[in-house]
Amino acid sequence: MKVKILGAGSIGNHLAQAARRMGWQVAVVDNDVKALERMKSNIYPARYGLWDDTIELYEAGKEPKTGFDIIMIGTPPHIRMKLALESLMEKPKLLHLEKPLCTPFLEYINEFSQNLKNSETIVTVGYDHGVAESVEAVINYLKQNIIGNILTIDVEFREHWRGIFAAHPWLNGPRDSYLGFWRQGGGAGCEHSHALHLWQTFAEASGWQEINDIKAIFDLQKKGGADYDQLAAFLLKTRDNKIGRVVQDVITYPTKKWARLQGNHGFIEWICNSVPVGDVVRYQIEGQDLVERIFPKKRPDDFYRLMLHYQKLINGEIKPESSPLHFNKGLSIMNILHNTYPIETT
Repeated sequence: MKVKILGAGSIGNHLAQAARRMGWQVAVVDNDVKALERMKSNIYPARYGLWDDTIELYEAGKEPKTGFDIIMIGTPPHIRMKLALESLMEKPKLLHLEKPLCTPFLEYINEFSQNLKNSETIVTVGYDHGVAESVEAVINYLKQNIIGNILTIDVEFREHWRGIFAAHPWLNGPRDSYLGFWRQGGGAGCEHSHALHLWQTFAEASGWQEINDIKAIFDLQKKGGADYDQLAAFLLKTRDNKIGRVVQDVITYPTKKWARLQGNHGFIEWICNSVPVGDVVRYQIEGQDLVERIFPKKRPDDFYRLMLHYQKLINGEIKPESSPLHFNKGLSIMNILHNTYPIETT
């Protein structure tokens, strides 16, 4: 399998290492030569112990344009969809677009969606938590109906972005990248939209209908040269009158990444990195003892699981439309953000 990755930043390193772990050939492209040098001499060896000499590095414009089975776009969201249009023309088997899919303004989305109708390429959005072993366990419990009918779902991704900038030491703070600007796909609403995606994933697994009513509030901040939402809260209602909640922020420390599904016969909780070795899922059926399971993992494992999922998609073991990472499911998250951010005032 041949993989091309656009973007040599933090996410590009994660994707490259995971693809190499699969034994795939990897080429990484960036328009900034310094970013390629930083990947080779700093980020990759610091994270994974040693630079992998089999990884090919290309300055943008000098890379091969055809012959790749998978193309992955890990650039900032405000430039992603234009590159996605170009990459779709290369006809890869699978095109991975990082999350958030784009900005809340949905640039190039209509054009891309039209082109996708005539393409055989599988397109995914990189909400990697959606294929975590722990999340798949929750989905299996829901399918088994172990806690009865699901009454409400709550998901929170509350993480101070000191952790994000620790992984991006070449940035001095929010204003140095898209992360500090909600219009470019940064801020709590877009950056931590994993929570919205997990809510959608769990709701679907619970048999709920699609979302048809949303109430949202954003704590917008203009400071330090940045313009972002430090907290985004959503109340979600489905067509079958199910109600739940999502909270995302860039101010909470220690981090809280958590979900709770309340049924009429018990509850299920998912906690990301709840213990030093990984994720925790616990559930209690009414009248029975609490059950707790630990799912060992480290951050690189999240992306390895992503690659395993992609291999199954390409091999036909998973139907694209049934994947939690399917393009349409990532697009629905962006539609929520498009309809709730104060776009009309900008």
